Amino acid sequence: MKKTFRVLCIDGGGMRGLYAATLLSTLAYRFDSRFSKESPDIGKAFDLICGTSTGAILACGLAAGIPINKIQSLYIDNGDKIFVDSMPSEKRVLSFLGWVCKYIRKPSANASKLREVLLATFGTMTIKELYEKRGIALCVPSVNAATYKAWVFKTPHNQGKHRDNNYTLVDVCMASSAAPIFFPIAQFNNPDDSKLRDNFVDGGLWANNPSLIGLIEALGMIDLKNHQLDILSVGTCDRPSGDPYSIENPNWGLLNWRGGVNIVEMSLSSQSFGYTNATKFLCSSLNKLGLVSRFVRLEQTNKSPEQYSAINIDRADKVAVQTLNELARTDADAVHSKVSGNDPGDLALVKDIFSNLQVIS
Repeated sequence: MKKTFRVLCIDGGGMRGLYAATLLSTLAYRFDSRFSKESPDIGKAFDLICGTSTGAILACGLAAGIPINKIQSLYIDNGDKIFVDSMPSEKRVLSFLGWVCKYIRKPSANASKLREVLLATFGTMTIKELYEKRGIALCVPSVNAATYKAWVFKTPHNQGKHRDNNYTLVDVCMASSAAPIFFPIAQFNNPDDSKLRDNFVDGGLWANNPSLIGLIEALGMIDLKNHQLDILSVGTCDRPSGDPYSIENPNWGLLNWRGGVNIVEMSLSSQSFGYTNATKFLCSSLNKLGLVSRFVRLEQTNKSPEQYSAINIDRADKVAVQTLNELARTDADAVHSKVSGNDPGDLALVKDIFSNLQVIS
């Protein structure tokens, strides 16, 4: 009988990471009522976890065995202290222009607070220490700001590859979530040579949905002739169909593109869509070769105009938190309902995972 190798992939999306955390938490409870009081060890259900930007925070947290409710609290309790000044709608022209002028020479978010929160969560744990303690492989995309080249932080799960061993989880999360406009370039001492300074920006610039990274990494770790490969992909409440309520005049300038932020939003959503379909196609091709793989991208509900406006990546007020939690619970219930039906198809993967979670010891 083939062994099962499981991969979890979590998108980037700023404050919308709360959606992914609540979605996973709700699924755990829906499949096992123990988790109304106990904390599920979601990370232990996977052999490899990949996360980009805000997804990197979730990936590191789950891999390290941080309770999912603590990860949710990270967003709920600190989101408005990190995203201290959300960009106004371009429809409020004067407020928008004032915001742009205020942050024309500096980022808008509080990176120091984010680092403080991450340090309180992860301490000084390094990538190597994580792998030695938990045995869970980790991949976190970023971009080397000095070379403009993609970079993937990895645990030493492949023999002889230990470049990133001494990076702390805090630095890895800062490197992957340094979103342009919102955060400064993540700069810190190289862990192997304190005379060198490393500079990284958001991994979402090239791999906001890390599903393809997860697939490629898994293929390098296992022999598919002896393994079944399962990949679960979790989004962060992006806009898979765009915002149909905003496109009336096609002649968009800097105002309509919100000074570049809407370009970032479009890039994140289009990447997620493209990487999802590429991964799905490759898994289908593997199956045609007689190998066994399942890929599931958890579906997201359509959103109202009011919900669209409440889930900007830098919005962290009470309305945003409530909306993200409501959408996550709605989507979790929809997934649970489909899985419990007569023909769940590949969604049976979700039941296989969440019906057999361990309690964090």
